[in-house]
Amino acid sequence: MSEELSEEAFWKGMIKKHWVGFLILLLVCVGFFIWFFTILLTYIANSDIGGNGLWTLDYFSVGTSILWLLSLIGWELLLGFLPFGGIFCLILAIYWFVILPEEDKEAIKARESKDKKKKRTKEGGGVSFLFTIAFLIVVFIDGQWLTPFGSLTYSYLIQAYLIGFIWVCIIASIPAVILFLYWVTKETDWVTKKSE
Repeated sequence: MSEELSEEAFWKGMIKKHWVGFLILLLVCVGFFIWFFTILLTYIANSDIGGNGLWTLDYFSVGTSILWLLSLIGWELLLGFLPFGGIFCLILAIYWFVILPEEDKEAIKARESKDKKKKRTKEGGGVSFLFTIAFLIVVFIDGQWLTPFGSLTYSYLIQAYLIGFIWVCIIASIPAVILFLYWVTKETDWVTKKSE
């Protein structure tokens, strides 16, 4: 238990000390998610598979669905993951090799060399349920609650799900940011020992 607290205190201290670098990486991640959704919405509106977003679900077959999904993954990888992954790794490398002091590098390496094995729990079922509820609320507010699926374009269904996803993220991010700032600014044993 105390080892976990010391680990937590160590990373709090690092975040406080190098907050500018963490902020830059956070902004890159936010930019990536915005760009990810931009690519998705552009693909929906311009894809020949799906009739430029006008097909309804009854036009799709298993083959066209798989082809549409593989094409989307290709575009996301080419225009989204590769450029932003390169930018993220470049910023991380510059910060590690140029800006980060040698003593902090040694402290991080010492933490990584302890070979801690942490238990991973499977979670997330509640989150997908929450996104689905948000999607249903968006469809209800739009007045499409009783419209048959064959009359709704697939682009509308995806955009409604994305709107629900974005609203859940906005609502959940407010307390998450407050808790994160509280966690970072809370006094710890490591910070007080370092200042002495």
